[in-house]
Amino acid sequence: FMEKLGFDCEFSNILHEKNGILTGLVGGEMMFNNSKGEMLKRLQKLMGITPAETLAVGDGANDLSMFKYAAKRVAFCAKPVLKEHANIIIDEKDLTQILKKI
Repeated sequence: FMEKLGFDCEFSNILHEKNGILTGLVGGEMMFNNSKGEMLKRLQKLMGITPAETLAVGDGANDLSMFKYAAKRVAFCAKPVLKEHANIIIDEKDLTQILKKI
């Protein structure tokens, strides 16, 4: 799916399935409180970019760790706790709204 969208890489939880049906179990590296922030920090180092050159988009408390490493912090249809730490807030379910704010 990543290639179809033209993405160079992706990071996500792993959804477990049995006999082609999702079990509700989740695993993988991205499921911990600080996982997204740590991954963003690793990507910045790999790509040679700084937090000033980084935009993070999230919707819940589990995205707070990313906000520590991004100058542009987008709360997208987000919980109040994330909005408190964002400098861009989008309440419309339209990702193109982000482009208008950056």
